[in-house]
Amino acid sequence: MVKRLSSPNGSIEGKVKRAHSDTLIEQSYEVSVTETWIAIGSCATTLGLTTAAIKSYDSALLHTPSNSAALCGLSSSLRINDINLNETVGSQKSIDQLTKSLEKYPDLSKNSQVFKELAECYLLIGLNDQAHQSIQTAIQLSPHDPSLWLLSAQTLIRAGARNHAAGALTYCLSILPDSLNQFSSSDVETARAAHAELAAISAADGNIELSIAELTATLSLPPPPISRIEEHVALWCALATAKERANDVEGALQACEGAERAVGDSPRILMTHAYLLLLNNQQREAYHAIHLLEKAIAIENPKGEEPNNDGDFLPWYLLGKAYSLLDSPRAAYDSYQVALRRASISPITWLAVGKLYLELKQLPDALAAYSQALRLQVDEGSLGTATAWEGLSCVYERCDDQLMDASDACQRSAVCFRAIGDTKNSLELEKRASLLAEASRKEGGTAPPSLRNPPEVPSTMLRDLVALLPHERITYVQGRIEEGSGEGQQQAQQQQAQQQQAQQQQAQAQQQQQAQQQQQAQQQQQQQAQQAQQQQAQQQAQQHQQQQQQQLQAHQQQSHPQHQSHPVPPPHQLPPPHQQGPPQNHQQGPPSNIQTPVAPHQPVLGPSPPMRQNGSSASPVYFQPGNQPHLYPLQKSPRQQQGIHQGGQPPQQVPPPQPVGQPQYFYPGPGPHGSGGPPPPNVGQAHSPQQPHQSPLLHHRQPNGNYFQGPPPPPPPGYAYGQYVPVQGNVVTHISQYAPPVNTWRR
Repeated sequence: MVKRLSSPNGSIEGKVKRAHSDTLIEQSYEVSVTETWIAIGSCATTLGLTTAAIKSYDSALLHTPSNSAALCGLSSSLRINDINLNETVGSQKSIDQLTKSLEKYPDLSKNSQVFKELAECYLLIGLNDQAHQSIQTAIQLSPHDPSLWLLSAQTLIRAGARNHAAGALTYCLSILPDSLNQFSSSDVETARAAHAELAAISAADGNIELSIAELTATLSLPPPPISRIEEHVALWCALATAKERANDVEGALQACEGAERAVGDSPRILMTHAYLLLLNNQQREAYHAIHLLEKAIAIENPKGEEPNNDGDFLPWYLLGKAYSLLDSPRAAYDSYQVALRRASISPITWLAVGKLYLELKQLPDALAAYSQALRLQVDEGSLGTATAWEGLSCVYERCDDQLMDASDACQRSAVCFRAIGDTKNSLELEKRASLLAEASRKEGGTAPPSLRNPPEVPSTMLRDLVALLPHERITYVQGRIEEGSGEGQQQAQQQQAQQQQAQQQQAQAQQQQQAQQQQQAQQQQQQQAQQAQQQQAQQQAQQHQQQQQQQLQAHQQQSHPQHQSHPVPPPHQLPPPHQQGPPQNHQQGPPSNIQTPVAPHQPVLGPSPPMRQNGSSASPVYFQPGNQPHLYPLQKSPRQQQGIHQGGQPPQQVPPPQPVGQPQYFYPGPGPHGSGGPPPPNVGQAHSPQQPHQSPLLHHRQPNGNYFQGPPPPPPPGYAYGQYVPVQGNVVTHISQYAPPVNTWRR
């Protein structure tokens, strides 16, 4: 029997089949793993575990990067996480990932859900145009998908096209199944969102009845998953608020009771319920409101600790109002204090505090509270401003002689009410303002109108705050505080800029002053240098004159040995200058037959010095007559230029005046020894210390003012004329060594 050989082609076919089988198994495994991770992510999303859902969808994309369900699930989870964290990082990441996937995997461009997720991410980060383009692409791919029309309506609402949005929502509801039993879970979510959007549009248009109907239809649907319970609570609060706006307070209270049965003790619902109970201002309702508010405060602070300053102010404000209705001012004050610490910039609490003080007749405190509420109002034509002016009017009416102020505040309140469209209150307040003005002027014996009760805080100022979540209210109040602090910082910056500008101007002025001082200092230095040069020249001249005078005295002693020098009294024993001259009856010059005695070292005839400024008399100084008068231009001495200083202190270095119009004098010329050059070195020095003296340029006069000639009293020993007399241009060197026989000095 012959064996059958296996063909090589058969083995190849087997390998191909096995490889194909392995590929199918591997693909099946990848698909199974991907679907498993997607199911886990969906379950985590339902339970509100957003982080776990993100990880699950990421794991699914590791196995199948082009899976549209995993891409959409990851995008939805990142978007929900952004909403919870108030961020946009996840949405931006989703946009990048979806855009790259559309470029890498062209088959995804046929999937409308991918474009829907892309539109929702664009809508979240505020890119309305991109969102509208994406949703229009999705609608073109699936025109009968209600969720796409819902998202298109939301995009139109963001763009401000409410009428077009209402049409899109109506079409969205029309393509849903006719019976609720036929609704899928996505259809329920779509219908709930569409009715809620229509309710919001109706409320914005002022159609409260249609808004109530849409909200009722929304709440009739099955509730959302527990992770979105706050959305359900928000719908119940919106229904209660809408009925309160329609003046159906009882229906609003019933809605709150139904919400409490549906979702339990939610702080948001408890707050709304308490707010509605306090609208009627009845004591029996106040007890119930206090019970509800204590529940809300216990949820916020389960340990029962002292209330801090960072929480929600609204429950404490409502608690204070409830205690006010129960005539418990101390408890109301304590509650209001907590509310003020948590929202000090909100005028609502200040209006309530002003009302409490006014009821207690604490007029200064009420005035301060209403004034603070008025300062915190941003809009002059708001309801809060009108209430603050009305409260101030009530305060002034209760004060003495302030009816005119009450009339003015009442008139301002009427203007505010008219600005917001409340004609009824405006007319009433204008009429009251005129009555108060007439009573203030005491015209016709008009009595002031009866006192009014303090105004209530308008409920409309609380309505919008009550509908918010606690953390949303806290964020809103903190934003107001930051705005107030920002304005304060701007004012501080403006003040700082003004101060800096003033400092710069002051610095510039100081720099200019310093520059002027430097210029003055330079001028003083120059003047001091000039003065120093003049003093140096004077000292050199004085030295030469002293040496020449000593030579003259030595020569006289040799030529007249028979004469003795007269004793000279010290300066403090000398008489005044007018007693040192000769008698009044004298001739012009000495007679020819009388020889005037001359001391060996004494010059003949000279002007008497003036009195010192310190009261002591100075020693007189005299000229030595010569044969031929020689003319020299003279300058004033430093004492004449600067004044005589007392106490023996050196004169202050000040710039000397220019020698304009100086007098000229004749005094002795050069002697027989020739002119120029210093005196011989063998001339003896003075034998007695030099006495204090005055400038020799002041002439000795008679009491009637005429000049006289004759022998004056003897000078102190060792005094030389011209000792301190500077000469213009150079030093005086032409002093005669011998006394001429005749006096020829003249002015």
